[in-house]
Amino acid sequence: LRDVGNIKTLHIDNINAGTIVAFPTESELALTEIARYDTEGDVAAFGFESADPVVIKANNLKVDAEGLRKAIRLVNRIGGFKERENGLYKLLPGINFLFGLAGERAETFKINMDFLKSILDEGLLIRRINIRQVMTFPGTKLWYEKRKKLKKYRKEFEKFKNFVKEEIDLPMIKRVFPVGTIIKDVLLEAHDGDNTLGRQLATYPILVRFPEKMEVQRLIDAVVVNHRERSVIALPYPLKINQASLKLISFIPGVSKKLASD
Repeated sequence: LRDVGNIKTLHIDNINAGTIVAFPTESELALTEIARYDTEGDVAAFGFESADPVVIKANNLKVDAEGLRKAIRLVNRIGGFKERENGLYKLLPGINFLFGLAGERAETFKINMDFLKSILDEGLLIRRINIRQVMTFPGTKLWYEKRKKLKKYRKEFEKFKNFVKEEIDLPMIKRVFPVGTIIKDVLLEAHDGDNTLGRQLATYPILVRFPEKMEVQRLIDAVVVNHRERSVIALPYPLKINQASLKLISFIPGVSKKLASD
């Protein structure tokens, strides 16, 4: 039982990877307590910004690529490679990239791509990746430099976003939410064509897409049956087979349209 009582969502937000690298023992103890008392589906978001050592030095960033890798491994070990609770991993890392910083160059984008590929190849779990651009103010040096860089590196920036979407997000979504995962208390929020969209009340909740129009503004449980880059396709759980539509039944893994009709 949690000391704070019977609450449904207890999540953190940002975590400084530099602090974890500087104080590994204390950080492991703190993360262990977080993973003990938080609710499932929590995300430790790292403000990494860039893996490029030139950008890191120019902006006095607090952690390099190897330091973030150590932090990701630690969070995975504590919150990701154990038995899942209520269908979801307890605590997983997230990464924030920031573009437009001082020192940015064409190589920066490839360095960041190679870093993400190495995380994927190592088998580590990342809950989500945010790609942002710096907010600057008129009259500052970065304001002038950013405008030049955004124009100069527009092609590289778009290539990086597409790389993350196509080669990182989808494999990660499949790892974090494999087929058969139960996602509890999904709030049905809106319709998107013939689909219904919902999310848990959580930090960075996954978008859940139900392949049928359903009544919104209510909570239901869901079971994952397929994946997209930034969302999962799910069915109501448990699925009442004698009341389910032909369309929903046809989304059950291994069930063809003909078998669904039969």
